[in-house]
Amino acid sequence: MSTSHDRIAIVVVHGMGNQFPMDTLRGFANSLKTENEIEYSSPNRITEDTETRRLSFSGQPYDFFEYYWAPYVDEPGITETMIWVIKLLFFKNPSQSISSHINSVRLMIVLFLLPLVLLAFGGYNFLQYLFKDPLSATLLGTAIALGIKTCWELISGTLVSVITKSVGDVVKYTIPSPANIESREKIRKNGIALLKNLHEAKKPNGDFKYCKIVVVAHSLGTMVSYDILASLFAQYHYKYSNIPDKISQEKLDELKKLSTKPDATYQKLQGELFKEYRRLGNEWRVSNFITMGSPLTHAPMLIARSEKNFERKKNQREYPTSPPQLDAIEKHFAFDEKFERTGKDKLTGKDKDPRNIMILNHSAHFAETQWTNIYFENDWIGGKLSDQFGAGIKDEPIKAVGRLVSHIPLLSHTKYWDVRQATSLKVIKNIFDEIKNSR
Repeated sequence: MSTSHDRIAIVVVHGMGNQFPMDTLRGFANSLKTENEIEYSSPNRITEDTETRRLSFSGQPYDFFEYYWAPYVDEPGITETMIWVIKLLFFKNPSQSISSHINSVRLMIVLFLLPLVLLAFGGYNFLQYLFKDPLSATLLGTAIALGIKTCWELISGTLVSVITKSVGDVVKYTIPSPANIESREKIRKNGIALLKNLHEAKKPNGDFKYCKIVVVAHSLGTMVSYDILASLFAQYHYKYSNIPDKISQEKLDELKKLSTKPDATYQKLQGELFKEYRRLGNEWRVSNFITMGSPLTHAPMLIARSEKNFERKKNQREYPTSPPQLDAIEKHFAFDEKFERTGKDKLTGKDKDPRNIMILNHSAHFAETQWTNIYFENDWIGGKLSDQFGAGIKDEPIKAVGRLVSHIPLLSHTKYWDVRQATSLKVIKNIFDEIKNSR
């Protein structure tokens, strides 16, 4: 039975770019703080990370943590980054979310590169005319180009760094090349360790400290979190710490029926299924996944070779969806499993009889974990996710406030919890009120 003392762990996962520890966490946490509340900053006792702390506010049941993954990314070179951008935008079929303005993006890239190409071509022809010798012109031209490159890096190193540390994060994370595997593994494993520690945190009396864990992710952090949740759930879907004598799984049956055509009641039923599995002793505690400005809207472009490849991986349950994919044979996302129980029966004094439970398969966490996706309508990086990952996702499209933010593409991408974006903040606060009231 939940009580007013049940606490909720909020894990904030930052997006791409040269992020600093606690910046994203403080910004988001303060968006939920009311005027008269006191802010507490405590040591992070969940992990050994000394750069981040736990934030909390008087009168609220939340403990805020940040998953700070920026140090695990090796910064790519500007050439590697630009090659990736060109391949992505010119040689892959655009996702539904970007198809309407892909030509505008391509035009901007061409207009950026065209003067450089014309300058190089004109300079080479001038040198060849001057020296009457192609070899001399090539050697001198190369030397001049290297000199210009060196000067450019000295003068505009900050601009190059911004590009490689923002878009470069996406390059390193989304391409599973041998050079990127180590970074990807570090990012995922450290995130898994944080969430695992939160799952297993205990109060002095031995009870679990957190009744719920909420993962809030922005931008590239949504992709990182999506992968972490998939890997972590595979470690918990078999974990049952207190199997009761009486097994009731009515909510699972209801959700299964509704999963073929989710409606407005789907997320409420997910919340009830989450509680049903808690009563059965399952230890999975991630009740909500909240994404903002998620590039997962471009998933077929970013994480798959093609739309066909993306659909195949969803059907094979490599990419979890909401509702979960049904097994081809059983036509379900759960399966029957017998569990032995410890202890003695109070009436007979004999060992407790085993019990059969329908447990969710390794990729079916979105049967009980509610996924809400918030995006500004003019955010080219983020967008709708239900078309790609299932109708069980609650998409929340928002119009950005402000003359510049609402009209300039991409400017809204970092404004989701900005104090001036009243509509966005209202959606975020409503979600957290529902989470708090449903404990």
